[in-house]
Amino acid sequence: MATATVQARNPERQRTAQGPTILLVDDSPTQTRRLEHLLAAEGYRVLGCRDAGEALAGIDQTQPDLVISDVLMPGMDGFELCRRIRAQKEASQLPVILLTHLNDPTHVLRSLEAGANYFISKPYHNGILLSRVAAALRREQGGCVAADDGSVNCNYYGNRYAIAASKPQIIDLLLATYELAVEKNQEISKTHDALRRLNEELETRVAKRTAELRNTISELRQEIADRESAEECVRRLNRLHSVLTETSKAVVHIKDRQSLFHDFCRIAVDHGCFKLAWVGLLDKGGTVVQVAAARGTIAYLNGVTITLDQEPTGSGPTASAIKNGSFYICNDFLQAENTAPWHERGREYGIRASASIALQQEGRVIGALTLYADKKNYFDRPQVELLRQMGADISFALGNMVRDDRRLEVERALLEETSRRLQEREQHAQKIEYLAHYDPVTKLPNRFSLMARLAHALELAKRCESRLALIFIDLDRFKNINDSLGHHVGDLLLFQVAGRLLESIRSADIVARLGGDEFVVGLPLLRSNVSAAHAIGKIQHALSQSYYVEGHELSVTPSIGISIFPDDGETVQELMKNADLAMYHAKAGGRNNFQFFTQEMNQTVQERLALEGDLRVAIERGEFVLHYQPQVEMSSGRVVGVEALLRWQHPVRGLVAPDRFIPVAEETGMIVAIGELALKSACRQLASWIADGLPPIRVSVNLSARQFRQDNLPTLLLEILRETGIAAHLLELEITESSAMDNPADAILHLQGFREMGVELAIDDFGTGYSSLSYLKLFPVHRLKIDRSFVKDIDTDTDDAEIAAATIALAHTLGKEVVAEGVETESQCRFLQGQRCDIVQGYYFSRPLPPEELVPYLKRSPIPSSLPLN
Repeated sequence: MATATVQARNPERQRTAQGPTILLVDDSPTQTRRLEHLLAAEGYRVLGCRDAGEALAGIDQTQPDLVISDVLMPGMDGFELCRRIRAQKEASQLPVILLTHLNDPTHVLRSLEAGANYFISKPYHNGILLSRVAAALRREQGGCVAADDGSVNCNYYGNRYAIAASKPQIIDLLLATYELAVEKNQEISKTHDALRRLNEELETRVAKRTAELRNTISELRQEIADRESAEECVRRLNRLHSVLTETSKAVVHIKDRQSLFHDFCRIAVDHGCFKLAWVGLLDKGGTVVQVAAARGTIAYLNGVTITLDQEPTGSGPTASAIKNGSFYICNDFLQAENTAPWHERGREYGIRASASIALQQEGRVIGALTLYADKKNYFDRPQVELLRQMGADISFALGNMVRDDRRLEVERALLEETSRRLQEREQHAQKIEYLAHYDPVTKLPNRFSLMARLAHALELAKRCESRLALIFIDLDRFKNINDSLGHHVGDLLLFQVAGRLLESIRSADIVARLGGDEFVVGLPLLRSNVSAAHAIGKIQHALSQSYYVEGHELSVTPSIGISIFPDDGETVQELMKNADLAMYHAKAGGRNNFQFFTQEMNQTVQERLALEGDLRVAIERGEFVLHYQPQVEMSSGRVVGVEALLRWQHPVRGLVAPDRFIPVAEETGMIVAIGELALKSACRQLASWIADGLPPIRVSVNLSARQFRQDNLPTLLLEILRETGIAAHLLELEITESSAMDNPADAILHLQGFREMGVELAIDDFGTGYSSLSYLKLFPVHRLKIDRSFVKDIDTDTDDAEIAAATIALAHTLGKEVVAEGVETESQCRFLQGQRCDIVQGYYFSRPLPPEELVPYLKRSPIPSSLPLN
């Protein structure tokens, strides 16, 4: 701060200043700095004092031309300072200006009484202050001089005025003017406060809107990032598919092993866009890996030595793949412990991930193909599967080359004898090859080929975490046909059985003949045991039909045993044994049936199939009924609607809960017919209530995901509304959050069409799925229904309470009502009321009621005592 004291603590400043000297007396450093900057900019020399005593002591020494003093100061105030200056003979004519926040007219009188020249109220205008300073110093801007006759001559901005009024009149005029100025200053202050509050409100709104936009932008960015990640995965898979295709071509056309290796590396780099690809082969000792072919950033391999029996190179990716005879994936090359010897090289050449695939030749590991990528986590499960398949193709090609070499040697030897012997030997070899893998009677794979294929299918099931069903089939009473009609007829019958099996399974399934009248079917990549049961039913039906063999009409039935991976075994041998045991259990149970290995699984599947069968006739029998649960408006406590809930009144099982039969109906497609029945029943019931004199209320009906996607749903709704005569706004359709987000763009179009019809819309189970705010705000729905899982613990679980509160606030922000499901306690009800939830339903108000019990409830329209009305 540039302020100087009356003792001249900054003499250099005093020497350079040229204008009049002004002494500032104020205990506030902030006010002193502000005045000093203002006055110094006008060319004045400014000195400062912290209190009135210091100012009085230094007036003689500093000889100021003007004193500007605050009124309220500790010790001596500004009025007293002015009086003492006037009492000094040398300073009696020194101009004094008083500054203060005081705005009472009495303070003006006190300042005049004390002898002050001017009195200026804070906050002051800079121009007014500088004008008064100039007048006090009698510069050209103005000045007032009292004449001997009592009149006052004023020079104000170049104009002279002679005022003949008496001093009391002038003082009265001064006070009146000051009072008016004070009033105007208060009005300005109020206006300023109002503007400040308005500005704060605008800033709050802008900040809130900015936060909302930031969240939306963040979600959009995340969606874009996820989409880009998915697109990158697709591009990688496409490149690998290209690599696999080109590799297959090379396997077919190239017969030289070294050329094949070089071509593999070229394909991997050129088509797969890998950073580096190289083939390493074991030396004669079987311990050192030597580079046989490479493509890409081959400088990485300079000086690299991999020895299987020496650490740390013996634990690296390439060595690990060779030792395991499989493949090894390293998705973080620069952080993995077993790649530490190559971290520095990896950073230098941009290596971030690697995949090593063991190369086998006739069942013996001879080396590995290693691929390097420039991104972390490059190799996901689908790519690993393609790489494994590529390794199998390469190993197959190597084996073929060896076999071809051996065959050529034999052929050359045989050519020396006769060309006929060569042709016979070649045909014999082909026949042996065929007989080694296929059954000569049925042309199906034999046991040897079956075991190999099942082993591959089992490995695939383990990697994909799916199920594999192994089916043993034995033909009932087949021995009687062989004994009575001969083995020739029996073989022809077996050939027809094989044909029916092939027609009954998928192209990816496995079917083989073990021997005699036993067949095995493998069903890979199953999602559930029920899928296996459906496939078995199809096989059983196909094999049970009549056969026609050489004029004979034959009838055989299958006994079938099933084992499931992983429930019934972890190996092919375990699954085969357990399926065989299940097949014998089926024979013991009366033949022509199938049995699962475990009784519990068998019972579950049988119950599921029985439930599915009962469900197919339940609609025709009229076994479905609707119960209605009231929906209560929080603000008034009255019932504003009911939710129609489906129940199945089974003649034997009794009342079947929806969670048992709805999933089965969804999977089989029967949910569409059941949903149509529920819509018609709910609308007819509402029309009946209105006809009986009940006030119109809204009825909510749930739509399944499959029903929501039906193209004929709008037409069906119009027909139902015309038939029942109810107003469209009295019908509310509820769709689950997951159904809406399955295809948001189509969902918005469907919902918009329903809304244009006048039908009310609601998102059910909100919070249990994933909703993008960018789509949610576009859904033309009237209400969001908070799932009961969040309402259940809102009075004890802070997380659930915060989620419910945030959902209600979000819905209200989007202009939608909120319905809370599953309200069962008073504390839950009060919490939701405190969060301004619009509508509630649950056992706290009423359980779902049949139509005949709901009518008395609606007439009573009870209001719980714990639900205070506003």
